[in-house]
Amino acid sequence: MKLTADEKFLFQEKTVSALLFIYRIEVTYISEVSENIESNFAHTNKIIKRLESMGFLSSVFEGRSRFLKLTPKGYAFAQKLSAAFEVCKSDETFEFPEGYVPERKIQTADEDFTDSLSASALSGNSAPVFENKFVNPKPKSKSNLSGAPLSIMDRIKVFGLKIKEIYDELIEADADKDLFQKRFGEFDRELKIIGAEIEKLGSDDESKKELLAAYRAAEMQYSFYLEK
Repeated sequence: MKLTADEKFLFQEKTVSALLFIYRIEVTYISEVSENIESNFAHTNKIIKRLESMGFLSSVFEGRSRFLKLTPKGYAFAQKLSAAFEVCKSDETFEFPEGYVPERKIQTADEDFTDSLSASALSGNSAPVFENKFVNPKPKSKSNLSGAPLSIMDRIKVFGLKIKEIYDELIEADADKDLFQKRFGEFDRELKIIGAEIEKLGSDDESKKELLAAYRAAEMQYSFYLEK
């Protein structure tokens, strides 16, 4: 089996590390990915752009900040990657599925020719028709992945990431309390809007309890940064 360029890219160490990191943290930004996969920003940005073009990642812009999250396709792939690594780390004794017997399944040249003749006969062609395996199929159209609105949970996560990014920036700059108050004060309204939207959810909404817990954690994080 010969891997395509995209398949080779997907199984490179840094690509795998990036996908697994985003899978675990759910919403993140490029510099955080770069730090966690131990790669420079420029190289990480190339990885992210390619994953986006392949439909594995989507970008969400909040003001000047760009956040990343997996698409359903990316999530499915990363989930299987994560499961594969769990198998690697496991000390469990594995067994074949019941009834499974390994058999050689490589098709011979004679079988290829026979299949081609059969296809030719069925199609009414006088000569065998062989599939050209070296011609790439037409690329699938890329859907717009960044237009969908964020869920309330995603907005809470993005909120937490944004204020953490600003907090780290201010700490590094050794900013005074007034600057902390000024930079974080603008997020008060955003937090209240999210809280109001959660309150609008019905008491029978199963997600409300989880959202409230996440919201309160974000409130505590915000208060801590604001009073720093």
